Amino acid sequence: MSTLIVLALLAIAILATAAAIRQIRRLPAPTAPATRVGPVQFRHPLNTVLPAAVRAIIQDGILEATFENALRPDFLFPALVDPDPVAGATGQKFTRTRTGLLTPTITPLGGSDPGAATYSIEQYSGSLEQYGNSMDTNMLGSAIAASSKYVRDVQTLGINAGQSLNQLARARLYAAYAGGRTWCRTTAGSDTSIQVNSTDGFETVLVNGVPTPVSVSNPLNITINGVANTVTGVNTGTRTLTLGTATADTLGHPVVSANAPTSIRPNARNSAYNLISTDLAAMSLFHAAVARLRTQNVPTMADGTYHAHVDPITVQQLLQDADFKQMFQGTGAGSEQATMGVIGTLAGITFVMNNEVPTVAAATDGTAVTTRRPIVLGGGSLLSMPLEDQGQLLAGTGVEDVPGISMINVAPQMDVVVIVRPAQDKLQQVVSTTWSWTGDFVVPTDVTANNDAALVKRAVVIEHAG
Repeated sequence: MSTLIVLALLAIAILATAAAIRQIRRLPAPTAPATRVGPVQFRHPLNTVLPAAVRAIIQDGILEATFENALRPDFLFPALVDPDPVAGATGQKFTRTRTGLLTPTITPLGGSDPGAATYSIEQYSGSLEQYGNSMDTNMLGSAIAASSKYVRDVQTLGINAGQSLNQLARARLYAAYAGGRTWCRTTAGSDTSIQVNSTDGFETVLVNGVPTPVSVSNPLNITINGVANTVTGVNTGTRTLTLGTATADTLGHPVVSANAPTSIRPNARNSAYNLISTDLAAMSLFHAAVARLRTQNVPTMADGTYHAHVDPITVQQLLQDADFKQMFQGTGAGSEQATMGVIGTLAGITFVMNNEVPTVAAATDGTAVTTRRPIVLGGGSLLSMPLEDQGQLLAGTGVEDVPGISMINVAPQMDVVVIVRPAQDKLQQVVSTTWSWTGDFVVPTDVTANNDAALVKRAVVIEHAG
C-alpha cells in the first residue's frame, strides 16, 4: 500500500513540475491551448539578442533599404516575369498545361451534325529548387565601425542575390529562345554523332504535348547544313548529339531543330559561327524582331511596348546606325527611366541597358568574332514560379521571431527572403545574414499556336558581331 502512495505522490510531483515549466516558458497546455494576449515572449527575442548597432539598422529600416537598393539594379531579367506561385516541397517538379485552339470552321454544315472537334495540348515544367547565400559579420569593435561593416556586408549580399537570380532567369530565357540553333564544332569522318556548340533546344521533343527526352523511339527532327536528320540522344557533358543517320562532320555547319525559335542576324547569316566583323547591330534587325512578334500575336509588355535588352556595345553600334539615330533624335530618358536603365522608346520598342546580356566569345569553337545577343521580348516570355509563403516557414513553431525574417519585394510577386540570425558563437559577436529564394523560372511553350513550328514564340534573339 505504501508503494502505491509513493508512486501517486511522485506522479503528482511530475505533473506539477511540468505545469510549472509550461508556465515559465509561457507555452500552452497540450489539452487546452491558451489564447494569446499581447505580444508573445519568446526565449530568444531578436531585439534583445542582436548587438545594438544591428538593432538600430533593422528598426530604422536601413537593412531592408540597403539590401533592396543593392538588389534591384541587377534584377532586370526577373523583372520581366509573369508570376505564378506554387506550393510544394524543395525538389518537387511541377507541370503546367496549355490547350491549343480549334481550327476555324468556314464550311457550312449542310444540314448534317457537326463532327466532334479536338484541340491539342502542350506542357512545360519547372522544379522547386532553393537558392541562397550567407555572410557572417563579426561585430567586435566600436558600434560605429560594426554598423558600417554590417551595412557593407548586407549591401554585398544584396548584390549577390540580384546577380544570382538575374543570371538564373537569363539562363532559362536564353536556353529557350537561343536554343535549337547551333553549329558543328569539329571536322570528322562519317558517323552517327556530332559535337555541337550547344545542346540547348535539342534535349526534348513534345510527345502528345508532353516534353519527353529524345530517344530512338522519340527522335527530334533537325537539319545539318540544310540536310534532314534526327537526334536520338544527347550528351550535355560532351555537347554531343546522337544522330539517326550517319553524316560527315564539318566545322561550322549549322545544326537546326525543326522547332527552333526565330533568331535574327545581319546579312542573313545562318549561325553565329558565320558572323564577320562588319555584321553590326542596326535598327532594321529590331524592326524584324518586332515584326516576328506581331505576326505571332505576341502581346506587348505592360507598358504597351516590346522590350529590347541591349548591352553597351550594342548601344554603341546602334548610335552609329542612321535609322536609329534619326528615330532617337528628340527622345530623352527621365529620372525614373534612367534608374531602370531605359534608353528610350522607338518604334514600339523600349530599349533597356542590361550589362548581363550574354555573349559568345570570339574563337569559341571556331567563331571569328565575339557575338552579342540582344533580345526583344513580349508579354509572357518568362514565368516565375516561386514557393508560396516563403517567409512563413517558421510560423507556428514558437521560434518564428528568433531570427529576423524580411521579405524584400523586387518585382511583382517576386520576393527574396532576408534572414538575420542572432549570434550563436561563444563570444556572442558573429551575426549571420542570409538571402534565400525557392522556385524556378520557366519559359512557356506555344507550339500549338498560329500553325508555326517554333516551340517558343514570345521573344526573338538578335545576334551580331561585337
